[in-house]
Amino acid sequence: MNRAQNSQTMGDIDERIGRGGSQPRFLPMDQQPVNDPISKLIFDYERSKRVSDRDLVELIRKVERNNPERISKAPKFICQHLTHKSESVRKSAFTTCLAILNQPYSPRQMMLDAYRLSLCSSNFKIMQDALSFLPQFVDTCPEEANNLIKFGSIAYKRLPAPSTDVEMYLSKAFTKAIQ
Repeated sequence: MNRAQNSQTMGDIDERIGRGGSQPRFLPMDQQPVNDPISKLIFDYERSKRVSDRDLVELIRKVERNNPERISKAPKFICQHLTHKSESVRKSAFTTCLAILNQPYSPRQMMLDAYRLSLCSSNFKIMQDALSFLPQFVDTCPEEANNLIKFGSIAYKRLPAPSTDVEMYLSKAFTKAIQ
């Protein structure tokens, strides 16, 4: 390759790099996420530097109330908050996760994988909160009941001092799975 061809190739690469860096990070596949106010709130939350836990709980509750199946980013957003440090955020995320799972075209596998990860968390409070929702998850996803109960039993055994409430949640989940 001669010098002229080499400099032409380098110029093309430099031009592509310049154009690639100026494109926005969030490029939805369709216009619905841009037009949807909840998706816009999620987008704004992800870009913001600081959001209080109270604001985050309110955002999660808005997702739960406003047709979560229409919101393209909601399942991923909710999955990320099943292991949040704040108990109120986690509990709202679990409730919203159940609401999304009740929708006909929900990404069930992604939601259930995130729930199982919360059952396997190294944080005992996260595990206890996840176990408290085990009966509802078994009721919502009866086809996954055995797998969920298996993960729940593992979480129960990992707790340093399981309470009688945790035993009750596991027992309720087992009873629902048998029905």
